[in-house]
Amino acid sequence: MNKPKLKENAPIGVTLFSGGGGIETGLVEAGIRPGASVDCDPMDEYFSRQIQFCRDRNFERYGNRSYLATVEEMAERNFPDIPREPFILHASPVCSSFSNLGNFRGIKERPLDISAAIATSQAISVLKPQWFTLENVTGYQGSDSLLGITQTLTEQKYYCKIYSIDFADYGIPQNRKRIILVAHRSRSVEDILPPKSPVKSWAFCLEGLPLTEPENLTDKQLKALMINSLKRRFESAIIQRAGGGKIPTLRTDTETCWTITKSVFKDQKGSGRGGAITYWDNTTRQAFRLPMRAIARICGFPDWYELPEIPSLAGSILGLSVPPLFAQQLFQQILKVR
Repeated sequence: MNKPKLKENAPIGVTLFSGGGGIETGLVEAGIRPGASVDCDPMDEYFSRQIQFCRDRNFERYGNRSYLATVEEMAERNFPDIPREPFILHASPVCSSFSNLGNFRGIKERPLDISAAIATSQAISVLKPQWFTLENVTGYQGSDSLLGITQTLTEQKYYCKIYSIDFADYGIPQNRKRIILVAHRSRSVEDILPPKSPVKSWAFCLEGLPLTEPENLTDKQLKALMINSLKRRFESAIIQRAGGGKIPTLRTDTETCWTITKSVFKDQKGSGRGGAITYWDNTTRQAFRLPMRAIARICGFPDWYELPEIPSLAGSILGLSVPPLFAQQLFQQILKVR
């Protein structure tokens, strides 16, 4: 599929904690040129290099410069070569301390979280974007990290608003609750979110995609299927392949998908789970590996976005990303009030 073309005078966007480029994809879809991306996990530089390669493969043609460095490292150098006064600066700071899994494990806010927030605040002060946006898990809202960022925005005379949303309300067939912060230098940001749209099921993401990899259901998947079959009738379902000690999550063809995260595709030891989701045809009683392109669509990615060939790597990138379909809608809304 051909990638979108941008106008020569398209406004510029800069991203921090960029991952595989969910926000960049949304920028391009909205007609905004990605100018610079900064991301590196010092604890996993191999993975960081792989996702940098993925960003370059998709966005280098638009002039995007991808930096394999932490935001803190770039802040120490005063963000060299990063465009000043970009139209949009976006940040999705590290969130493992604030996720549901982090809360379950009793993980508290760490110095790493604070340093990421300080570096983000410095980026706001140095780069002086027209608009600043931030996305994170809902647990981030009560953190000292977010408080520091909002204090910087206030000091820099930005108008700021924090919204709690579920991406399923914006056409993404996935329940994914997050907070979205929007700030602007000179205007109110009340009611800046795009209008909500009807909730979609995951099933439409299979349109035009062949099912070519048969699978055998695990014992736990069979149990999940039996339990749900007793409750209701359905034509097809998706079932999580790895569910720990619990019954795997199952969603029928009339429902949205559960939250797709990196942990769906990589276990705690870092080993890959390529076939993380199974598709079940309840009519033919056949199981198939859910195609990675279908998972990308569930995560709001357009078909022109090029995925890595390694399934666990592709899935990890998707699980880390802000859904581009939402980012596109938000940025288009921002462009309307430009």
